[in-house]
Amino acid sequence: LSHAKAIKFGQYDTSPKMRARYMQDPASYIRETCRLDPPVQSATGVLKQMACVTLAGKEFDLPAGTLNQYVVSMANRDPAIFDEPEVFKPDRINLTKALTWNGAAFSEEEACYPRICP
Repeated sequence: LSHAKAIKFGQYDTSPKMRARYMQDPASYIRETCRLDPPVQSATGVLKQMACVTLAGKEFDLPAGTLNQYVVSMANRDPAIFDEPEVFKPDRINLTKALTWNGAAFSEEEACYPRICP
């Protein structure tokens, strides 16, 4: 399944509509594109202390030092943050909430958000 078939393009369902929206505000168009299909899909960290997690209804104790992978692309589709998270909407008012940019993207002060590469 190609990404183009998996994404719901909403009102931007034709190439001319997409081009017109891009020309209107390229930065928002690119931010929304990266929210739906981020260039970095996931990252891995190391647990600093023991953690108890629930997966598929079962509890597991994970010792300190366990590798922990998190999936940015799924976090960017959180319905608690993004209305209709599966729909391409470059006019969202909260595009800076996407984790694609490692935190609060495009803040006036770059020091306000971490700039790390997973």
